Amino acid sequence: MSRTPRVVPVALALLVALLLCISSGVGAGAAAEPLPLACSADTPTVPLGGKVVLKAWGRSPGGRALRYTWGAPVGKIEGRGAEARWSLAELRPGTFAASVTATDGESTSSECLIRVTVRRDAEPRGFSRETARSLLSAGQSEMAGYGLYSYLLLGAPPSEASRERYLKALEAYLALIPDVASLEEYVPRGELNVFYLPVRGTPSSTLTAQWALENYDYARARSLLRILPEPNRDGPYILAALKPVGGAGAAGPYLFQNLSSVPPHLAASWVKEFLNQAAQERFWEEKTAVQLAQRMRATVGIMGSGLPEVKKALDGWITWVR
Repeated sequence: MSRTPRVVPVALALLVALLLCISSGVGAGAAAEPLPLACSADTPTVPLGGKVVLKAWGRSPGGRALRYTWGAPVGKIEGRGAEARWSLAELRPGTFAASVTATDGESTSSECLIRVTVRRDAEPRGFSRETARSLLSAGQSEMAGYGLYSYLLLGAPPSEASRERYLKALEAYLALIPDVASLEEYVPRGELNVFYLPVRGTPSSTLTAQWALENYDYARARSLLRILPEPNRDGPYILAALKPVGGAGAAGPYLFQNLSSVPPHLAASWVKEFLNQAAQERFWEEKTAVQLAQRMRATVGIMGSGLPEVKKALDGWITWVR
């Protein structure tokens, strides 16, 4: 009796094995991209024994829920979601880092680091990478020697559509940033980000957002905005550079943040985020100034991921212009 060779079963088995290999090869060769993740602290410095709130913003490409993992080699950190509380009690003065990652069950983010400085006492002494505000009055030139020069610019007098957004940005500027005179006594000028507000004249009493809006120097703001390749006649805008933009021989590169399409209720949040991200970088070095732009893009993109205005305008909102 002759036996029929078992060609078909063997061929079928080989075909199945080949398909399995191809399937597993695709999965191994096309590793999932890390989830986008940004993070910051609600303040870059705390006094001795202080605590700080940390926040993270992640986005799953598939819309899946995210799980965050926080960690810190010192202090005590507690958080199961996108927000954590970090106690720095019993730590000596210095700068310390916490980290966070996010996963949606399929992809995992890259690690995001947050640095916070513990001050020597309750006063703003002995820390770096801080932002200080200063009025830039008509006829006044920028002072030399700062690590970063930033400007809050309004491209034109407020319209009915822009007035609220202008005021929210000005309110955040005045509320969140200490006056430069209060910090220069303790912080080297080269480690300060001076944040200028062009105005005509000086306030006779308390400086308010309404006074700043009524006395804003729109002509000077227009002259500073001329360095950018696109016309910018709205705002607010944040312009930052390693040298004075209005000074002699000023040249790029520049960090440009366009808030002219930002919903008014988010303007203050993104001014604050600029300050937080600037505090994470040695911004007086050009390569880390580029990183500041990248971190701002990631944070704003994730914070506003559900807003159509953000999706369509992000590329023009935060740019590093050479």
